[in-house]
Amino acid sequence: MTIKSMEDNPFAKHLGLSSWISRDIYPPNQDEYTITEIIPANSIVCLKTNGIYGKSTLAMQAAMSVALDLPFLGKYRCLQGHVIYINALDTDDDCCRRFKRLCSEWSKTEPSFNSKLKEFEENMTCISMCDDCYGTPKHLVDSGGSHTKTMTYLIKFCEYYKVKLVVLDPIEEFFPENIRNITGFYRTLKQINTSVLVLSNGTSSYDVFHGVEVGMELSENKLHLKNFFAGKKDIPLQMGVGIWATP
Repeated sequence: MTIKSMEDNPFAKHLGLSSWISRDIYPPNQDEYTITEIIPANSIVCLKTNGIYGKSTLAMQAAMSVALDLPFLGKYRCLQGHVIYINALDTDDDCCRRFKRLCSEWSKTEPSFNSKLKEFEENMTCISMCDDCYGTPKHLVDSGGSHTKTMTYLIKFCEYYKVKLVVLDPIEEFFPENIRNITGFYRTLKQINTSVLVLSNGTSSYDVFHGVEVGMELSENKLHLKNFFAGKKDIPLQMGVGIWATP
């Protein structure tokens, strides 16, 4: 192929830095956060732990906060809407026990908890891939990076129910081991067009924070946030009887 002039050269179409210099980049407003200060709307957020238990409990608290219109950790306002929590490893009984434990403890400190649960119970869908969707492949993409039927199911579900938050627990179970890079998988998740909270079990060889808008690391006494838009933030935390709380 012969290129007659530089006008035909795709590398010359955006010469220099003028387009970047003139472009405005705006961080999301707090009104656009699914959970204020923590999860921006339509973002990919990754939660991992520093060798402790409790990330699924914290993720369930976040999911319930969005679904039931309750402040997350008693402090952070949520943009209410439907939530789907998909667990790839725990059974339906395991997930239900976690939910029941949270309900029991949450109702002790939040007077409106039981009424909110009754009013908005249909706002949250919890799926165990071991039970509810037994036989449905876990992977959302195949080894070539293309959508699987499971990914199509998820996108259609989110569109129909106008889902505000998707939780994938743990993220390593939702893509093939031989996928070339996790950043490409995150770009695929962006096609869901809502906030996606992914939990990492810490066994992946990938840098699970690479390609996300917010990385969260949970330790025994704090939640450390690395927000692409707002920088770093620490939220003091302590584990009570099966529920995380701010001291």
